[in-house]
Amino acid sequence: MADPNRTVVVSDGSNDASAVSGAAAGVQSSPKGEKGAGTDPSKMDQQTLAAVLQFLKNNKLKDAEAALRREAKLPDGSGDSAGSSRVATSGEVSSVLSAYESEGDLARYCEYYNSLSSFIESSLDAHKHELGCLLYPVFIHMYLQLVYNRHEKEAHKFFNRFSVEQEDWHQEDLRTLSTVKTREQMEGNDLMDTFRSSKFVLRMSRDSYQSLRRYLKQNEHRELLSILQDHLFIDVFDGVPRNREQVQATSGAMMGEARRDANKVKVLYGLPKEPDINVPLDDDDEGVEGEDKPKKKKQKKDLLLNKNKKADPNAPPPSRIPLPELKDADKLEKVLSWKEGLKRVPLGRENLPSICFYTLANAYQNVSAVGVSEDSSLLAAGFEDSNVRVWSLSPQRLRTMRNASELDQLDKEADDIVERMMDEKTAADSWLLHGHTGPVYSTSFSPDREQLLTSSEDGTVRLWSLHTYSNLVVYKGHNYPVWDVQFSPTGYYFVSRGHDRVARLWGTDQFQPIRMFVGHYSDVTCIQF
Repeated sequence: MADPNRTVVVSDGSNDASAVSGAAAGVQSSPKGEKGAGTDPSKMDQQTLAAVLQFLKNNKLKDAEAALRREAKLPDGSGDSAGSSRVATSGEVSSVLSAYESEGDLARYCEYYNSLSSFIESSLDAHKHELGCLLYPVFIHMYLQLVYNRHEKEAHKFFNRFSVEQEDWHQEDLRTLSTVKTREQMEGNDLMDTFRSSKFVLRMSRDSYQSLRRYLKQNEHRELLSILQDHLFIDVFDGVPRNREQVQATSGAMMGEARRDANKVKVLYGLPKEPDINVPLDDDDEGVEGEDKPKKKKQKKDLLLNKNKKADPNAPPPSRIPLPELKDADKLEKVLSWKEGLKRVPLGRENLPSICFYTLANAYQNVSAVGVSEDSSLLAAGFEDSNVRVWSLSPQRLRTMRNASELDQLDKEADDIVERMMDEKTAADSWLLHGHTGPVYSTSFSPDREQLLTSSEDGTVRLWSLHTYSNLVVYKGHNYPVWDVQFSPTGYYFVSRGHDRVARLWGTDQFQPIRMFVGHYSDVTCIQF
């Protein structure tokens, strides 16, 4: 039962708080069948205290009764004298306890919800759209209270009757909610824990809020007031009420809108400065003798490579995101990529992109994840039997490194040392990787195509070497299945996300996450740099 003196606290544009008092709003406790007969709140408190004392006395809990009397500074009730504390009669005790028993009454919940819905529908058009946001959280918590109080049949009828009236963007959450039909199913359910532990956030103009206050003053809806107090956070602002388009633009989240103080931290959304790369001109870039084209092409190329020389004021400082120094091979890769970009044909109606499809035939283990390297030379597929297979999509076959004794005999100063390290005898079209103990949900190649990341139902992320086709590191931090993992464009950092509603930022050389991004109310199902 909601306390008759309960207060609904809301935030407004100023530093003070607005409040709707239960007693001032006309939510007064009265005996059953006497609607509108107000009861003094102090008298109601005395009746409740007397009912508890009577309960303790009837059950012969003398020590508890004596302790309560001492705390309440009441005289000893052993003598039943005129000056002793007033003892509630059986009728008064039933009257006090009946309010607790009626919280799960389907008729009252339907009455309250219908009343709130009718009030919103009859409100002015300027207030209707903001007030309409109240229906969804009130519906959710009324249904959960019915289920929690073991009124399963009434909860089922209540859900079927009013769920169709909710907005389209809530239907997915309602389908999940419809699977919770008993009190036991609420325990340990992530969605239920979210609804019960977090408050639904609503932004409302002061005029709309005043309209809601007038409605609460004219009706005795203790259960509705209890839901507003315990499970809603109403952020009141001064200004014109929002229209339907403005309300819909911020609606649809599981727990309502973002709080006003949620987005005050400055976001550094700029790109870091590109490292300096000196690009030598090839012979074919010099052009025909006597023409001025080589100078223009050189200038164009310099502009392309140096387009991010200036520091972006919106970018984080270099010390905040330390990156490993680029190797010569990485610099050469960037140079080749930029040169290829100069030759790229603009896409259009006359120049359509080419598309190549691949089919995994005879995949008896059911493919659960597929990833392709940036240059489309490698393909990795994860399977439900926990295996990962890597294919070559180019004429060059996949090879592993030579053994240690053969590597010692190689010339370390040779320009093609990487090529010499590979063993031609091990060349194959694909390699199978073993290590996970559950279905593989995601794969991601490093930009240099030397490493592969995979995530799995077993709650781990694994780093694989594409030189030895073996597992290098197992990253453990997620408590539940890891749905996705992605390498950063730099190849050093990567990010993972999973069923535990947390995204984690890692470095390939560290076993613990560098950053944890928390705050989501359900699974993080997609992530990207």
